Amino acid sequence: MTNFFFEEYYLLAKQNFEKKNYKKAKENLLKCIDLKNSLELLNFLGTVYMHLKEYENAIKIFEKLLDSNYSNDSVYNNLGIALKNKKNYLSALKQFKLSLELNPKNHLSFFNLGNIYLELNENSKAEMNFKNCLKINKKYTPALLNLSTLYFNKKELEKSQSLLKKCIELKNYSLPVLENISKIYLLKRNFSKAEIFIKRIIENSPKLLNKIIPIALGYVYQGKSKKYKEVCKFYNSQLDYHKSFNKFNHKKSNHPINLGFIGPDFRTHPVGFFLKDMLPELNQKLNLNIFSTLNYQDEISDFMKKHSNWIQCDKLDTDLLAELIYKKKIDVLVDTSGMTRTNKLDVFKQKPAKIQISWAGWLTSTHMKEIDYIVGDNFATPKKDEKNFSEKVFRIGNIWCTYSNSTLDDLGLKKKLNNSEEVVYGCFQRPEKINDEVLKVWSNILLKVKKSKIYFINNSIGHYEKKKITDFLVKNGVYISRIFFIAPPSRKVYLNYFNFVDINLDTFPYNGGTTSFESSYMNTPTLTMINNSCMFRCGESINKNLKMNEWIAKNKEDYINKGVFFSNKNFLNSVKKKLHSFNKNSALFNSKKFSKEFISMIFKIAN
Repeated sequence: MTNFFFEEYYLLAKQNFEKKNYKKAKENLLKCIDLKNSLELLNFLGTVYMHLKEYENAIKIFEKLLDSNYSNDSVYNNLGIALKNKKNYLSALKQFKLSLELNPKNHLSFFNLGNIYLELNENSKAEMNFKNCLKINKKYTPALLNLSTLYFNKKELEKSQSLLKKCIELKNYSLPVLENISKIYLLKRNFSKAEIFIKRIIENSPKLLNKIIPIALGYVYQGKSKKYKEVCKFYNSQLDYHKSFNKFNHKKSNHPINLGFIGPDFRTHPVGFFLKDMLPELNQKLNLNIFSTLNYQDEISDFMKKHSNWIQCDKLDTDLLAELIYKKKIDVLVDTSGMTRTNKLDVFKQKPAKIQISWAGWLTSTHMKEIDYIVGDNFATPKKDEKNFSEKVFRIGNIWCTYSNSTLDDLGLKKKLNNSEEVVYGCFQRPEKINDEVLKVWSNILLKVKKSKIYFINNSIGHYEKKKITDFLVKNGVYISRIFFIAPPSRKVYLNYFNFVDINLDTFPYNGGTTSFESSYMNTPTLTMINNSCMFRCGESINKNLKMNEWIAKNKEDYINKGVFFSNKNFLNSVKKKLHSFNKNSALFNSKKFSKEFISMIFKIAN
């Protein structure tokens, strides 16, 4: 009878193990051991403990087996894994090496050695062990994947991509493989290829929809309006709004207008810089609500809490947040994120507010029919650009938004002229906006203005981007001694660098927005170019508001000519003085006037 129960429990343990029901397997194995203890059963139980992540129990069992002379390469390997998961790296390394002494062909022990060295940042040893693993088993995809990740982190993209292609050839379409391939194509800015793999990820895991966002951004950076629009339509079609869709019944309201802003960026962020000085004005005429989807506290968020009905909603899911907005009877809901990773477009898809508009945080269409308006101006969004928007464009006379003076004045910045003999060109943009066409134009300017140099001032420019930019400029004849990269430690230091720059070079087709406002405040002129892509014409709007039409290039040749012509130091100093006197009354920083226009817009579209 004992043998009967033993065999029954053992069979159940095996079946549950194969079904990955490890808790049941453990229960049945413990019953087996009660009836008939053996080293083989202990080894099986140790393996089950590993799957249950009960590493302490696993270590005790494997050590007991070794003490009982039940030793093979598998036991040493499993003990090493358990020790590694307890962060006992030195002991784990010893076990893997003992495993390989017993069986030099154990590819798993080489793989596990590689993983430990990877965690210890000993990349050369990790690489050697992953390669040894693959010499024994060239089809072992976890080693292919980890080695490819190692190469990716070193930005050896071709090596990484080659290994990932082998994974695909072996029919491994796992999430890490697809993600890593898409990351490589994103770094190479081959967005059409990246899109293929990201869509496959979303097909398998719909909750990962936001992984398509970098593709949308990439097409915008390249000015590919049609491709961007297609991605937006795909994104909007995939949003999961199921039963919640169209459940809100909006009636004409008799109460004062309820205005709501929603997003994660009501803090030290461009959206915070644009909105802060508007709030006291808006709060006088409207019932002002801010739905913050990020739990973050700083001086700007504290100020906003005092001048609005602040609703912290970072823990609310889409349906609950939409319900809350509807219950608050929001008449006009403002999206400040657009097609970015932290967006709440799934909320806007449900139409919880009667009127929904896009403003400030995203300067092109989301192509979502549930968003009614986008706020522009006569320069940034002329009528000929309306074809780029699914929303109605509401133009606020002078400029689509203003920069809050207080967020700059409070820093106590000193503005001064650059007295160096050399002309200093500056780029304050993120690396994604700096494409080959931009660098080609800038290299032409630098070659023609012999006594000049260029500063790239942005914390987002990493080693890979530095090398890529430097290699391109050097290849086009610019000496490396004229190229500088600066990562400012604070916002104040960052802004102070405008004092050392004579001309702020704008990118194209994706213009700067925040950086051009800041450049103007610091009296540094921005050279921009007419933008015919799906984006707002930010550079044109800012320079036209500054009455600096001559600083708007018509094309790349004109941009080069202007970049060279404006390089006279005396002329540049006179421009800085002109900006200093003009900025005081400029529309760029007149939040009070802009707020009145914004309020007028809200009343028009809400009634």
